[in-house]
Amino acid sequence: MVSKERNLLLNSTSIKCMYKSFLIAVFFFLSTCNAFASHIVGGEIYYDYLGSNEYRFYIVVYRDCNSSGAQFDDPLPLGIFGTNSNVLLQSVLVPMPSNVILPIIFDNPCVVTPPNICTQRAIYTTIVNLPPINGGYTVAYQRCCRGPNITNLINPDDTGLTWSTQIPGIANNNYINSSPRFTNYPPLALCNNVNLNFDHSATDPDGDLLTYELVIPNSGANSGNPAPSPPPSPPYAPVTWAAGISTAQPLAGGSTTTINPTTGQLFVDANFLGLFVVGIRVNEWRNGVIINSTTRDFLFRVVNCVVQLEANVNEQELSPGFVSYCNGLSFTFDNLSFGGNSYQWNFGDPTTTTDVSTAFEPTYTYPTPGAYAAMLIVNPGSPCTDTAYVDLLLDNTFDVDFSFTDQQCENENQIDFVSSGVGLAGAAYTWTFGANGNPNSATTPNVNNVVFSNGLTHAVKLKATRSFCVDSITRTVNLLQSPESIVDFQTDQGCNGLSQEFQNASINAAQNFWNFGVSGILSDTSNLTEPGYDFPSPGNYVVTLIVTSSNGCTDTMTQAIDVIEPLTVAFSHPDSMCITNNSFDFTGLVTGPVGTQYTWNFGSNATPSSSNLLNVNDVVYSQPGSYPVTLTATYSVCVETETSAVFLFREPSISFSAADTEGCEPFFVQFVNTSTSDDPPQYTWTFGDGAPNSNATAPAHVYENSGQYSVNLEMITDKGCIDTLNQFRLAYIIVNPTPTAGFTINKNRVDICDAGIQFSDVSFGADRFIYQFDDGDSLTSSTNQNPFYTYLYGGTSYPIQIATNEFFCSDTARLQIIIDPMVVFVPNTFTPDGNIFNNVFEAKMAFPPTEWEMTIYNRWGEEIWKTSDYEDYWDGSYKGKLMQDGLYTYKIVYVPCGILDDQILLTGHVNLLR
Repeated sequence: MVSKERNLLLNSTSIKCMYKSFLIAVFFFLSTCNAFASHIVGGEIYYDYLGSNEYRFYIVVYRDCNSSGAQFDDPLPLGIFGTNSNVLLQSVLVPMPSNVILPIIFDNPCVVTPPNICTQRAIYTTIVNLPPINGGYTVAYQRCCRGPNITNLINPDDTGLTWSTQIPGIANNNYINSSPRFTNYPPLALCNNVNLNFDHSATDPDGDLLTYELVIPNSGANSGNPAPSPPPSPPYAPVTWAAGISTAQPLAGGSTTTINPTTGQLFVDANFLGLFVVGIRVNEWRNGVIINSTTRDFLFRVVNCVVQLEANVNEQELSPGFVSYCNGLSFTFDNLSFGGNSYQWNFGDPTTTTDVSTAFEPTYTYPTPGAYAAMLIVNPGSPCTDTAYVDLLLDNTFDVDFSFTDQQCENENQIDFVSSGVGLAGAAYTWTFGANGNPNSATTPNVNNVVFSNGLTHAVKLKATRSFCVDSITRTVNLLQSPESIVDFQTDQGCNGLSQEFQNASINAAQNFWNFGVSGILSDTSNLTEPGYDFPSPGNYVVTLIVTSSNGCTDTMTQAIDVIEPLTVAFSHPDSMCITNNSFDFTGLVTGPVGTQYTWNFGSNATPSSSNLLNVNDVVYSQPGSYPVTLTATYSVCVETETSAVFLFREPSISFSAADTEGCEPFFVQFVNTSTSDDPPQYTWTFGDGAPNSNATAPAHVYENSGQYSVNLEMITDKGCIDTLNQFRLAYIIVNPTPTAGFTINKNRVDICDAGIQFSDVSFGADRFIYQFDDGDSLTSSTNQNPFYTYLYGGTSYPIQIATNEFFCSDTARLQIIIDPMVVFVPNTFTPDGNIFNNVFEAKMAFPPTEWEMTIYNRWGEEIWKTSDYEDYWDGSYKGKLMQDGLYTYKIVYVPCGILDDQILLTGHVNLLR
C-alpha cells in the first residue's frame, strides 16, 4: 500500500480484526524525576542575523507537563564562548516566555489516544551583539535531567542535556549568517508496525546547502548542579549508550532509524517498548565548507495503543492475481482494510468519471496501458475514516516462449532455439545458455547450432523486454547420456606377448564392438565386453572400441599397442655359504627379443655389486646375512624382474654363564647359553657331578652335594660354517654344606602363671642361631644358642630355630608349646546343711590370682558377704545366721597371674539350698 495522504506504512498481511494493539513512539517523559529534574524532552537552538553584529537567538524547549520536576527555567542561562578558545565571553539570562501545550495529532484519526500525554513548548528569545572574531562563537544551554526511565542510556536519571549552535568566524564574512531551523517537530505518537516517514528537514534563510545525520546527543548538568549559570565551556561529552545501542540504531535491537542525508526525510520503525534518546544534526554548507551545525535532541517513547480502523490496499506486486505488469488491463484489488463497514473506490481513470465502486474488492478494466493511482476511502463521511492509495502499472499481455529439438546425444548435440509468444513486436531478446553452452548467450529472436557440454540437463532462459514489460521463461534441455568408450591400456600392455587380454572400463555401454587392427583379415573383431586376442606376430597395432548405449548414442576410442615377444627372467645360484672364503656363481635363464638388456644387483656388500653380463661368477660378500639378488631384463618399455636371496652364515661362537655360581646344597643352577650360530647347533652339557649330560640349549641343574664342579659345553654346527666348539670352566660351580637345625624345650605344656621355657640347641654344623618365639602378636626373638623365654600370652605357639653356618647356609626347625590360661570355676548351687558335702560357696582355680575380690548380694541388691582372699568361702550365713533358700548374686573382680593380664569381672547367680 502507498499512502500519499499520511506517509504511514502499515503491515498489510496481518490486519483483519476490529481492534489492533500497536507500539507507539512518543517524544516525552511520563515518569517522575528527582527534585531537581525538569524532564525536558527535547529542543534545539537556532538564530537570525539582524545586522550590525546583532543576533536573535531562539531556544526551543519541550517539557513533559505531567512531570513532577522543575518548571521551565526563569530565567534561562545562555553561555557564549569563543570557539577557538572555549572561553566564556558572555553570560546571558533569557527571561521565560509564555508556553503552550501541544495538541496530540495522530496521522491516523482512528487511533485511540493513550492517556497521560502532555507536552509543553516554550520558545525563549534574546538579542545579543557579537562582533566578528576568528573562529566565531559557540552558544550553549545546559540543563538536568532527562529522567530515570530512559531505556537506551546508562544512568539516565542523572544525565542532563546540552544544546549548542555555532556562529561562523570572520573569514569570508561567514559571520553574516542565519542558522538553519527545523520545519516540523516529529509527531507525538507513532504506532509500531506503521512505519514513520516524517519530513524532518530544515530551512535556511541564507539558502545555504543543508545535510542531515543521526548523532549522539550531548549530556549535560547533573542533580548536584541541575541548572548551571553560566553553563560550562565546551567541548561537551556525549551521552553513554546502553548495551546494544548505537548512533545508527538508537531504538534497540529490531528497530530501524534512518534519515536521508540530502532531504532530511526521517524513517522510524520502532519495535521495542521504552523511552529512547535520539539526536539529529543539520549541517550548513557554504562554498563547500561546513560553517554551522545545529542538533535537535529529543525522545522516543514506545507504548501500547489501539487502532480502531485502517484503510489498506495491497500493493500491485503483492496482490494474489499479480503475474506481471504486462498481464492485461484488468485488475482486481486486494482490500486489507479492517474496522470499516462502507467503502468508496476511485480507480484513477482520467478518461471517465464513472471509475468508482462501493464493493469490498472490485475489479476494474483500464482503457489503455499506463500508470494509474487508485484510492480507497473506508467509512467515508464518518469521523473515523481512513484513506489508502495504490499505484498501478498496466500494459497489454506480454508473454514469451520458445521451442527446441530435445533428446539429442550428449557427445554430438547441436540444437536450434526458436522464440514465440504474444505481444513481442519490438521486444528485445536475451538468451542465456549457461556456462556449458556454446555460445553462452545471444540477443537474436532465434539461435541455431547451440552445443552443450558437461552435463545431461541444461537450463536455458529467454528474457524479452518491451518498455517496462519484462517476461522470461526457463526451459530445461535434456540430452541423452552418451556412452564413454574406455580401453584400459597400461604402458607395458604390449609386453604381455602375443596373447592379449583387453579390459573394458567404458561407461553406459549396452553394446561393444572391438577391432584389433590386424590388416588383411576380417576376423580380428569381437562383440565381447572384455575379449582376449592372439596376435599373429609382434608388431604395432591400432585397437578400436566402439560402444553403443541403450538410447542409440555411440562413442569410439582407438589405442595403439606394441606387441613384442614376451620377456621371461630366471637365474640359478647356490643358496648359502659360510662367510669364510665364500664365492657365488650366478647363471641367467632368460627369453626375449634381440636387444634385451640385463642388469644384476647383488647388493652393496657384494664384490662386484652389479653387472650387465648374463652370467656372473665369483661374487664375494663381505658381511654375513641374507641378501636379495635381482636380475632385471629391459626391452623398450617392457621390464621383467626376478629376485632371489643368498645367505652368508657367520662363523659360530661358543660361550655360556650361570645366573649364580655359588650356593648352598641342594643348589639350583640356571645356565645361560650366549653362543651364536646362524644354523641351530647341537649342544652337549657336562655338569661335573656325575649326572647325565644334557642337550638342552640352556639347561637348569640341581647339585645335591657340597663341593666344586667343572662344567663343559660342546657345540656342533653341521650347516654353513661347519665346526665343533668346546668351552670348559674349571671348578665353575661351588656348592657349600648346609647345617641341620634342631632344638629341645624343657616343657611342652605350661600355664600362663609359670610360662618360662628353656630352649636347648641340638643342631649340627651351625655357628649362629636365631630363635623366633611366636608369642601372640609379638615378634620377640633371640640370637642366644640356648635361650630362656617366658611367654606372655596363652594359647599354642610354634617357636622356630634358624641355624646358620660360616657359608651363610641355613636350616630351620620348629616345635609346639601349649600355654594354658588361668580359669576360675564358680559353682551355681551349694547346700549348707551340715553334712560333709557342698557346704560352702567358693571359687576354684588352678593358680592364685594377683588380685581378688568376691561379693555376695541378696535379691534386693544388699551386700551380705565380701572377701579379698581367693581361698575364702561363704558358708551361707549373714551376721551369724544362715540365710534362707533362694537365689543370690555374686560379683568377682580379679587379676589373673599372667604378666600382661588385666582386671576381669565375673558376675552370676548361686542357688542356696538347705
